[in-house]
Amino acid sequence: MENQIDMNNMPLSLKDGPLLKRKVHPLNFLVFGLLFVILLGSLLLWLPFTHNDSKEINYIDALFTSTSATTVTGLVSVDTLDTYNFFGQLIILILINCGGLGYMTVISFFFLNSSAFGLKYAMFVKESLNLPSIGDILKLAKKVFFTIIVFEAIGIGILTLFVFDNFEVMKSLWYGIFHAMSAFNNAGFDLMGGFSSLTGYTGNVIFNFTIMALIFFGGIGFLVISDIINVRKKRKRFLTLHSELVLTTSIILIFLGAVGFYALEHSNLLKQYDEGTKWMASSFISVSSRTAGFTTVDLASLSISALLVLCLLMFIGASPGSTGAGIKTTTFAVLILWLVATIKNKKEPEVFDRRISRDTVEKALLLFFTSVLVIAIIIFGMTLFDDKPLSKMTFEAFSAFGTVGLTTGITPDLSFGSKFLLCLLMFIGRLTPVTFLTVIAYGKRKDNIHLLEENVAIG
Repeated sequence: MENQIDMNNMPLSLKDGPLLKRKVHPLNFLVFGLLFVILLGSLLLWLPFTHNDSKEINYIDALFTSTSATTVTGLVSVDTLDTYNFFGQLIILILINCGGLGYMTVISFFFLNSSAFGLKYAMFVKESLNLPSIGDILKLAKKVFFTIIVFEAIGIGILTLFVFDNFEVMKSLWYGIFHAMSAFNNAGFDLMGGFSSLTGYTGNVIFNFTIMALIFFGGIGFLVISDIINVRKKRKRFLTLHSELVLTTSIILIFLGAVGFYALEHSNLLKQYDEGTKWMASSFISVSSRTAGFTTVDLASLSISALLVLCLLMFIGASPGSTGAGIKTTTFAVLILWLVATIKNKKEPEVFDRRISRDTVEKALLLFFTSVLVIAIIIFGMTLFDDKPLSKMTFEAFSAFGTVGLTTGITPDLSFGSKFLLCLLMFIGRLTPVTFLTVIAYGKRKDNIHLLEENVAIG
């Protein structure tokens, strides 16, 4: 499943490093590192000094909030503004940045120059950002870091000066910082109060397009952003297949999601708005539902058909190397292309005059079926703990797996067991099921024995 590392061409500082000799899989550090951040965050968010006056929460809600923030989900069992003071909100924002930007990316930015840490942290970043190889990770880490600074600074400036300008200066700045970072990290946390998300800004054009732009660029991934910049500056002539596939799939999904949501809800959820606002709200939910979790309309009265559309978008999620989760746009695209190729009786899928390898198809199939199985198990477990409508619990599960954060409003009323299962699903969804299972299975080798082949009737 991992890319092969060329030991002969590796710098001596990496090849001879003491950490390379240790048989420690980098995925283990990702899993247990993420778990450590979640548990530390839960303890801090449980302590009274992070709460508003007279607000007390139990540990499962603190754990749920920490898990949601670190996995950049946005599902909340207690309202962020109503429950947490400035210190609590700051901790949540730190957790969002740790989880959203890939916590090992930040660490690698400071440590990759060290020969003692080189290969180990390079492997961390490769797995954290779901990269194809570990080539020149330091350069990538610097690009990631400065890309984040630029996009978030622009978002903070616009939101502070043109959206939250009716607040006092420091509150406007804090709201601009919090919501810009939450949007770019595809986290979905807000400071609007009353579990309202962004429903107070449904008709605000500047706010909608700023948040959508931050979500979009945070969701397509750093590799794609870098690729676009290189083509624009004529450092290279063409986008990579990865970038073309991500951009094409993302744009198609946004368009189809917006049209589908409008068609299904224009006379139901959206009937109170004018035509322009209907299309803007539909576009916003299409962009946000893939991984961000913000909403400008109340989803409590969504039709079943619209819930299914949003479940599909949440399941697909963002793109590799981004701040979002889900099975990823490229996985979905590869599966569609493989299906088309199979119907046409071709051995391997083709797109943009290039061929996709069989190994890539197998990974996509593994991720798809593993994800479906994990979600199904969690939904079944939730039905054992809570007597809620199956459609709403299914929606919550897809939202948790895709680290989206959209909800029909049942999250605060769920039992301890269901909240714990959703925490587990957010954790797995952030790491992806394949990564999670790889860690569990690491070190268990099987002999390469070829058994006799026999056909089985299908269909």
